[in-house]
Amino acid sequence: MRIMIVGAGSLGLLFAAKLAAFCEHMTVIARSKEQADELARKGIELVGAAEPVRTTRGGVINFHYYIEEVETANSALHDFDYIFLMVKQPAITQELINKLKSQMSKDTYLISFQNGIGHEVRLGEELGRECLLFAVTTEGARRESLTAVTHTGHGVTYIGNRGDSNHFVNSTHILFVKMLEKAGFQTMMSKNMDVRIWSKLTINAVINPLTAILRVKNGDLLLSAWTRSLMNSLYQETRMVATAKGIILPDELWDTLLSVCEATSLNHSSMLQDIEHSRRTEIDHINGSLVKMANELNLQIPTHQTVYQLVKALE
Repeated sequence: MRIMIVGAGSLGLLFAAKLAAFCEHMTVIARSKEQADELARKGIELVGAAEPVRTTRGGVINFHYYIEEVETANSALHDFDYIFLMVKQPAITQELINKLKSQMSKDTYLISFQNGIGHEVRLGEELGRECLLFAVTTEGARRESLTAVTHTGHGVTYIGNRGDSNHFVNSTHILFVKMLEKAGFQTMMSKNMDVRIWSKLTINAVINPLTAILRVKNGDLLLSAWTRSLMNSLYQETRMVATAKGIILPDELWDTLLSVCEATSLNHSSMLQDIEHSRRTEIDHINGSLVKMANELNLQIPTHQTVYQLVKALE
């Protein structure tokens, strides 16, 4: 199987490192030339593994800088079975979408790993819904350097369509899921991706902005009655918007959210890391998207409105 991973952040490096041994070919597209060059020189270091990952079963992993090099890269880019889109939502520019179009054949599936909502409509319109899959993962990873990544927690990865769920169940996808399982990723095909996407959105909309505002690790949110109260307010407001949109979230989602917070207690959320490094966050696509929907539905979600404004001020 031939795979391209667009985005060499924590999850991109983790999936590349663990899938490499099971791929005929893999290409990793980094956002900066500096990182692409470092990866080409050192390979991917999965912290705790015996040695860096430089090769797949069928040969060398190719590393490229996607802004400049993807169009002139090896012609094998046109033969990928799956492209993992593992960049943050702000990185999904028209330029990147055009480059993805140029690298996809009629048999290529693009798997979107983005947090939040909004991107799915644009990707479907630009690339075609028939080639678009969605993934929600609770795998934990932390990038230690340009080339090193730590697997901080095992989770579950759900993959499926939105809408016509039967389209996903075919022999190629089943083999693909089995490959992910062999690589150590617990993977399930899902017929309820809308609910899973909204569940992940809820978890991110509660944990990420609070850790970014308070500058704390995920687990620290559980140590105070005040932060738990804020978490619950964000959670209840998200449920209200979801219900108004026709999405029935699982009854146990609050307990799941607390479990995720505990399981990733030592993690710095991606939003906190973005604030610490003076980068643009995904707040517009997470809490911001909820605020926008609430306004359209004439609903009041004041806690989301407040944390949204605070993170924008920090940006």
